[in-house]
Amino acid sequence: MRYCIKKISWLMCLSVFLGVASPAVADKDDHFSEKALQQLHEKHEREERELKRLSEMVLIPAGEFVMGRNGVNANEEPAHPVYLDAFYMDKYEVTQLQYLNLTGTNPSYFAKCPLCPVEKVTYQQALKFCSKMGKRLPTEAEWEKAARGETTGWYFWDRDIIDLYAWYGNNAGKRTRPVGTRNPNRYGLYDMAGNVWEWVQDWYQPDYYSKTLQRNPKGSKTGTAKVIRGGSWGNTQEQIVHAYRDSREPNTRYINGGFRCAKDAKGK
Repeated sequence: MRYCIKKISWLMCLSVFLGVASPAVADKDDHFSEKALQQLHEKHEREERELKRLSEMVLIPAGEFVMGRNGVNANEEPAHPVYLDAFYMDKYEVTQLQYLNLTGTNPSYFAKCPLCPVEKVTYQQALKFCSKMGKRLPTEAEWEKAARGETTGWYFWDRDIIDLYAWYGNNAGKRTRPVGTRNPNRYGLYDMAGNVWEWVQDWYQPDYYSKTLQRNPKGSKTGTAKVIRGGSWGNTQEQIVHAYRDSREPNTRYINGGFRCAKDAKGK
């Protein structure tokens, strides 16, 4: 009791020993409770605003584009015309905030960055997330058309100003970065090059372009690996080209691998 009196008021000490709160303590506790509740409310509102913003999708119009490229990598040949029906694509890569909000988990290596893309997700996890959102993973053809943004070159920007449009090996600092912090392409999509690789629906076959359908192709019907597109924070400039193709087994989890979702736009 003597130690207590030296440190705090006798009224507060008495309340401790009697197991009741004094008016002063109660007022103080009420103040802190109200403040904590207000902070939680504000945090919830901020998160709701962010979730709404991050869930935005962009309509990619129906039409034809040239998929692939010649003379660089054999699995990108031949460059060929493809017609796609209209579809929607997520404006941003799926973030840690979105994934945690829907699933209650965050598998990311670069955690504690709510607006960074979620990574270390398997193909099945990405597929399940999109399905729960009423969406799906894009096909490889859809992904490339969306990435090109109606341009025909290797990139949707001038090659000399890559740092304005992509997080990649030369500027990302060996980690993911918050989505939407580089310039978008002509469709208004962000991070279609760099930041994280993105899962797509298609099974990977290196010679698929030599026998692909020219209208709404959905990839090979069989395979052991799924296509990934777009490159990541750890890749070279050559590996974030729109036409660049790579693959991973569906159950793999990498610190540079994420996804975004797509959705049909029937009647558009």
